[in-house]
Amino acid sequence: MVCVFLGYSAVQGRGSSHLIRPHPSFWKLVHGVMVCYLLFMVFLLFQTVGDARQFLKHLYPELGVELEERAYGASCALLVDDDDVVVDGSHTGTRMNWGAIKATLFDEFVVAHTLGWWGKALILRDTSMLWVVSVAFELMELTFQHLLPNFNECWWDSWILDVAVCNAIGIYTGMWTVRYFNGKEYDWAGMGMSAQPTLLAKATRSVLQFTPARYDVFEWGLGTWFRSPKRFLQCFFPAVIILLFEVNHFFLKYELWVPPRNPLNTIRLTVLFLIAVPGIREYYEYIELNDTRTPFTRLGVYAWTGVAIAFVEMLMIVKFGRGLFDAPWPTRVLVAWGSVFVLFAIVMPVWVWRSGWEGGGG
Repeated sequence: MVCVFLGYSAVQGRGSSHLIRPHPSFWKLVHGVMVCYLLFMVFLLFQTVGDARQFLKHLYPELGVELEERAYGASCALLVDDDDVVVDGSHTGTRMNWGAIKATLFDEFVVAHTLGWWGKALILRDTSMLWVVSVAFELMELTFQHLLPNFNECWWDSWILDVAVCNAIGIYTGMWTVRYFNGKEYDWAGMGMSAQPTLLAKATRSVLQFTPARYDVFEWGLGTWFRSPKRFLQCFFPAVIILLFEVNHFFLKYELWVPPRNPLNTIRLTVLFLIAVPGIREYYEYIELNDTRTPFTRLGVYAWTGVAIAFVEMLMIVKFGRGLFDAPWPTRVLVAWGSVFVLFAIVMPVWVWRSGWEGGGG
């Protein structure tokens, strides 16, 4: 049934006209996959958490078993006592906690973490937006670490290894890739397969089919965030949706008992990447309306479906998490986010009143 629907989607499905490589049918197929994933999430939403866990065994028989979550913040001290270290003639010295440092540095997901931010750079294509999402996700970890052991990381793991190293490498290599494609000019005229004189030229032409026909850089950095209240909310919305997908990933793994190495995680991330590429493009053109070739007068089908998936996943997490999380909210988290919401509720109306919704004066 799914294969028939995907076949129909590839031939007759909806898709954005500006997505032409490697072929428009590929992006129509992606939209079909999005619809199937959305319907699958809706199906799971109407199950009990126990039935949902057991249903996943039909996909991978090893699932349906409660997991032992790894807590990364078990040993956070960089210096530990060591009786073998002699200071002033007594055995009361300290040494570097190399065991915890090595376990973190050589974790199998460090490379995946870096590649993930490289992929986000290809999607968002703006350094400022990427850093906003990067720092905001670490704040999400601090917010929910009392609920998910996986979020309980050491400060140096979160802010040095994750943000300053892995995120930075992924962001800047990803933006280099964006600038490479944005600045690379191709003469596609006369580059059909029949026009290639040699087998090597034909092979090269085939590979070029999988490169973007054009790769625009998005300009929604912090400099444009504060142009007007409307622009702020327009830029704030995709950051929230991306963070929602990120947080959903960890809660779904925890509640549905899906181990990190299970292929379902890779499949979901691949589907979300394929959703985000056209979805973010559609949303950016929707708020800019400056592309005269394919102007969007409403939110595109990829962007709309992506938002629907994010909220259905969130509904699943809320439903399946009932009775699962007993830890009380820390006071510092409630005070911090309460202060943010109060500040937002005060500043935003004043901003709208003083500058006008479009920023043209009021």
